[in-house]
Amino acid sequence: MPRISEIKTQLINNSWLPNVKVGGEILYPKLRKNKKMKLLTLTDDTNFQEITIFEQNNLTSKDYIIVWTHSHIKKLRLETELSPAKVFGPARYEDSILGPSFSLDNHFPFDIINLDFSSQNPDLESGRIEKEIQCLEKTIMLQMVHGNKGFILMYTTLLNSNNLDYINMVNTSNAIHMPGWSGLNPNDFSASITDHMGKSRCLENVLNKICSKYNYNGQFKTEYCRTNETRKYVCSIVGFLTAR
Repeated sequence: MPRISEIKTQLINNSWLPNVKVGGEILYPKLRKNKKMKLLTLTDDTNFQEITIFEQNNLTSKDYIIVWTHSHIKKLRLETELSPAKVFGPARYEDSILGPSFSLDNHFPFDIINLDFSSQNPDLESGRIEKEIQCLEKTIMLQMVHGNKGFILMYTTLLNSNNLDYINMVNTSNAIHMPGWSGLNPNDFSASITDHMGKSRCLENVLNKICSKYNYNGQFKTEYCRTNETRKYVCSIVGFLTAR
């Protein structure tokens, strides 16, 4: 069974790159040689292949890239490796965006948003994924607030043995009101989800509905990979969103 870094390579080739290419053709059909797409990516200093591969495919360049990492040492290394890309951190993205001030607020909107929490050495305590979904909703909200009309969204997380608290996600999202939004339905899934496939289905469903909440249409596809660590799986959900 592959390691998480090897799974990332698989995801880039099978899912991330093909979807970004399609999205780029829709967003910038007249730009043939270089799409110059603005990218936000959560990445790691030892494996930032998504940046290299997106550049090689003329989808973006470092002048259009914002990098986020959770570690001070990783931030320094990424600044050296990826200049002139802007590197932010060192902090948890989910802590920063849900805090009183967010350093990336004025950098929105983006054409590509890669929220790869599996690359951020995630703490595996209960409630981690629920917090990721909360910050993902805030990210989508910022896209809308800053007038984005369409973007590629990639959400990747590490599933472990902790149950997924669906009711927590329902209550957190429904506490943020939007005109015409009826809210997530607490009866769509079990209050606590234990199996990995069930977690993946729940996350894709919730993500789809949150996008609809902020007036984006889109369809998502999920890649689901077992790691070489016991009872740990990588779940990656990718979609292209267009504003209504």
